[in-house]
Amino acid sequence: MKSTPRQTPSADPQVLLGRAVGLHQNGQLAEAAALYDQVLRRLPKQADALHLSGLIKAQTGALGEGIERIRLAVRADGRQPLFHANLGRLLEAAERWQEAAMAFGNAGRLTPLDPALPRMEAAAWMRAGCPDPAARALRRAMMLEPADAGSASDLGDALYDAGRFLPAADWYGRASTLEPQRILAAFNHGAALRDAGCLPTAAAAFRATALRAPMMAEPLEQRAGICRRLGDGTAAAAAASRLLVLNPGSAEAVRTLAALQGTSGNGDWLTRAVALDPLAEDMVLALAARLYGSGRPAAAERGYRRALELAPGSGLALSGLGLSRAAIGAAMGADGPMPPALRAVRAQPLDAVLAANAGSAIHLTGSRAQALAWYRRALVLEPGNAAAWVNVGKLRLDENAAEEAVGPLDRALRLRDPEQAAAANSNHGAALMALGLHREAVAAFRAALAVAPMDAAIRSNLLFCLCFDDGADPAEVFREHRMFERHLPPVPAVPHAVERGDQHRRLRIGYLSPDFQRYPGPGYHFLLPLVERHDRTAVEVTCYHNDRSRDAATGRFQAAADRWRSVAALPDEELDRQIRADRIDILVDAGGHMSRNRMTLLARRPAPLQMSLPLYPNTTGLSAVDYQFADPRIAPPGADALHSEALIRLPGCVLCYRPGESAVAPPDRPPLERNGHVTFGSFNNVTKVNAATIALWSRLLAAVPTARLVLKWRGLGTGSGLDRRLLSAFARHGIGAERLDLRGLTPDPYQGYTTIDVALDPVFANGGTTICDALWMGVPVLNQSGPTKIGRWGATLLSAVGLEELVTADDESYLAQGIRLASDRSFLDACRGGLRSRMAGSVLMDETAYARAVESGYREAWRRRCRDLPPAPFDVAVDSAP
Repeated sequence: MKSTPRQTPSADPQVLLGRAVGLHQNGQLAEAAALYDQVLRRLPKQADALHLSGLIKAQTGALGEGIERIRLAVRADGRQPLFHANLGRLLEAAERWQEAAMAFGNAGRLTPLDPALPRMEAAAWMRAGCPDPAARALRRAMMLEPADAGSASDLGDALYDAGRFLPAADWYGRASTLEPQRILAAFNHGAALRDAGCLPTAAAAFRATALRAPMMAEPLEQRAGICRRLGDGTAAAAAASRLLVLNPGSAEAVRTLAALQGTSGNGDWLTRAVALDPLAEDMVLALAARLYGSGRPAAAERGYRRALELAPGSGLALSGLGLSRAAIGAAMGADGPMPPALRAVRAQPLDAVLAANAGSAIHLTGSRAQALAWYRRALVLEPGNAAAWVNVGKLRLDENAAEEAVGPLDRALRLRDPEQAAAANSNHGAALMALGLHREAVAAFRAALAVAPMDAAIRSNLLFCLCFDDGADPAEVFREHRMFERHLPPVPAVPHAVERGDQHRRLRIGYLSPDFQRYPGPGYHFLLPLVERHDRTAVEVTCYHNDRSRDAATGRFQAAADRWRSVAALPDEELDRQIRADRIDILVDAGGHMSRNRMTLLARRPAPLQMSLPLYPNTTGLSAVDYQFADPRIAPPGADALHSEALIRLPGCVLCYRPGESAVAPPDRPPLERNGHVTFGSFNNVTKVNAATIALWSRLLAAVPTARLVLKWRGLGTGSGLDRRLLSAFARHGIGAERLDLRGLTPDPYQGYTTIDVALDPVFANGGTTICDALWMGVPVLNQSGPTKIGRWGATLLSAVGLEELVTADDESYLAQGIRLASDRSFLDACRGGLRSRMAGSVLMDETAYARAVESGYREAWRRRCRDLPPAPFDVAVDSAP
């Protein structure tokens, strides 16, 4: 009988599984995989074999197959947390983050006491961009291990990414407290507080981080920026200075120190940064912006061109180039201001900043309607753009619509943009001042200076406004003027290359003014007679014109001067060098602290002697200005104590008036004969028409019930807010609108005087040019002399033409003389009769005598200098010769 082979029974699946696990543990993956497969052929749902073979698949490059094997294991036995956890790991490797997170979550639910699983779940959710479920997982981890700094920090990350900054800050703080060496958590604590809007607390947190990690630049950078936003210049400068030690190229440090350099006394950090890295486009751009903001448009223009070389498509550089060229006064055309500004907005049409800058460039070229359209476009794009609101307010001011300027400027202030705080407050002050609200304006200027204490233009605005504030103590106003130079950066003294031994040689006189033109200032009336009547054997005249605009009168000044310099675009350093190169002996300033002034230049003392011709109604306050011209009435005994300059008192009048060319002549008879009533009038700047003036004029109108009052100034008579404000102010004193005639300016300023019988001078702040204009048109001016220089113009001008009787000392005298002028025809006729010819023959219009007196003042001051004597007050004798 034939035998048959003996059959070998198959190994038990559990035995095979055990052998496979051993091989797997020893790294014999291929052999282990083969045995796992044998087990699965016999038991397809064997969970351990599915799980472990899935791991080997992943280890040998078949990640997708491994994931599917472990999914089968989970289906076979879903109660094993390890299956879920390893499925999560493989899904992480495949970057299938949400599935991985859910797998880790399933594992965690099976082993709720294992903190590692919620941490892994959270990490996957974060990679999936789902911070909320990540935060929930991490909260579970923290419940299990409350002292785990890593989980606390991760929870802070999740909450931060979810936009929940304050809770994030709490967890970052907890993490850095649990483990102080966790510097990143400490830094993130500050960042979360910053983004939650808790800036003071954030600044403190960044300071603590910087102390923990003294070689780490980032917390210093953050602290510098935040402290600057908070207005804490000292802390910002300290952080920025330390930051520059760690990182000399830090943009934040440079910008911070640049913004604070006036108060910190450091050098020009932006210039230094650009010198260190001339290819740093952002630094070049920031430096150009700073040059533009500091009134150096020519240098800014070069900077913006350099920025465009580095970044040809830069919208900010193009926009800045347009602004700089507009400020310089470049002609319109291919190389003018508009092409770059418009290219910027075409390149980035949705950028509100560039739209606002285009409006500013157009505004500077004089087209206000187009500028307003661009500002409005900027505000459509970004309603919260504070700079655009400020620009709208400035435009309204330029349109002489001060009332309409207040609203946009209020809006800018409410936005609380720290970069625009100074400009918004300063322009707000200018608008309030134009409305005669001087105390409110002073408060606005002070708010601007609190943000920008080194801004000389804003401080000049404050000083000019204080001159009009009838509630200000004159001694305090003087002190404020003296404080001006303390807020200027120190400039080293430079000797003058001017020979000083010859007391009798021809003197080189320089006149510095923005008003060598017919309008808008008084230069034509009071400077042109002096410049034209100078004795050219005694003086050589150089005119420094500090304004871009010109008119026919400018040509007359230029023709009368021996040398002419257009200096509006020159920064102080360059103009200083020019004046020194011209070897000027005496530099005479005719602007004071009024607009377009160069007080910061005078503080550098570019000439060995410097004087003030007081078209500005106060002292300059500068130690570098040696003398100021005056007369015995504008500066009575005791006035010297409120001047930093030594006073040169001229024998007649401190000013000499030349009328403008006009075909309008005084009427033969007063207007009351054709009107049937007396017409009072004031053509003064409305800022002088303060509450006390309105109250006094209202009393006069009430005492003369048939009288009318004409008020004429820019923007009046249009139904504007200024009209309404004035009408309401008089109505509060019982004077109806029917008794007031509000008029705007006319091309010929003399025209309106033919319609009034008597001019009323405001109290406290007298007129100047308007008094002279009225007298030239045969109109007597009723005046009240005040306690300060701005209230003494009437006394000196009216006395010069023999009308001292119209200079009163108080309200009751003013009222009595006003009633007399309205009711006593013989008195009115005596005041009006032949007034033009009387004025023409008076010292007020004796141009030659005035020029000789001024020259005598120059000569005596020069003699004192040649004898090494300090400036001292002196009187110029009548008929003195230089």
